[in-house]
Amino acid sequence: MKIHPIIAHNPLQNIFYILEYWDKNALLIDPPETQLAQEYLDAHGLTLEKIYITHEHYDHYEWVAWLQCEDVYAGVICNDRMPIEASRIFQDGDIIFEEDSISIKAIFTPGHADGHMMFEISENSKIVAIFSGDVLFQWWVGHTRRWGTEILYESLQKFKKYDDSVIIYSGHDYLETNAKFLQKYTPENTWEIEAALEKFWNILSFTTLWEERKYNPFLTAQKDEFIRLRELRNNF
Repeated sequence: MKIHPIIAHNPLQNIFYILEYWDKNALLIDPPETQLAQEYLDAHGLTLEKIYITHEHYDHYEWVAWLQCEDVYAGVICNDRMPIEASRIFQDGDIIFEEDSISIKAIFTPGHADGHMMFEISENSKIVAIFSGDVLFQWWVGHTRRWGTEILYESLQKFKKYDDSVIIYSGHDYLETNAKFLQKYTPENTWEIEAALEKFWNILSFTTLWEERKYNPFLTAQKDEFIRLRELRNNF
C-alpha cells in the first residue's frame, strides 16, 4: 500500500491521505477539498473506492458528498453527529480494511471529539503506522475546548503499546506553531527543537513515536501536567 499525503490549501492546514492499493484502487482519509483530491486521483490514474472519516468536525468530512464514492466509513458516534450519513458504520476495534497483507483497524480515541477514531495500519500483522486524525500531531495534541481534557489524556495512553518505529500521520500541519509553544514553555529543549524543526522545515514529513516521545511533552506527561499544558496551549 502506498500512502500519498496531501496538504490542503486552507487556513486550517488540513492534511488528507490517499492510500493506493491493489490495481490502482484508492481509499481517502478525511478529505477537506474535493478538487485537490480529484485532481490527484486523476493525475495518478486512481479509482476512489472508499472514504474514511476520523471524526465529526466539518473540515474532515465537508466535501465527501461531492466526491464520486458510495462507500463512506465513519464511527457510530461520528455518523450521528454529521449532516451526511455514512454507508459503513464501524466501532472500536473493527477491522475496516483488509487486502493481502494490509489491514486497518479503528481505535476509539475520544477527547478532541466525542466520536474520534484513529486508524492502525498493519503489514503482515505488525502495526507500522497510525492515522491519528486530530488526537496526536507533531509535538502537540488536539484541542479540548468543548470536550474533556481528561478524556483525551486517557485516549493518549493507548499509544503506550506501540513500538517507537510506528509512523504518525496526523490531520493538520501545525508544526511551526507547536515548536513556538514548546520553545516558550519547555525552554530546556530549545536547541533540540530548533534542530528538529530545521529537519522538517518546508517539507511535509511525519514523525515516528520515538520522536513524539522525545519532543512531545503531552504524550509523556502525567495527568496533572497534561491538563496544565493543555490549558496553556488552548490560550497560546
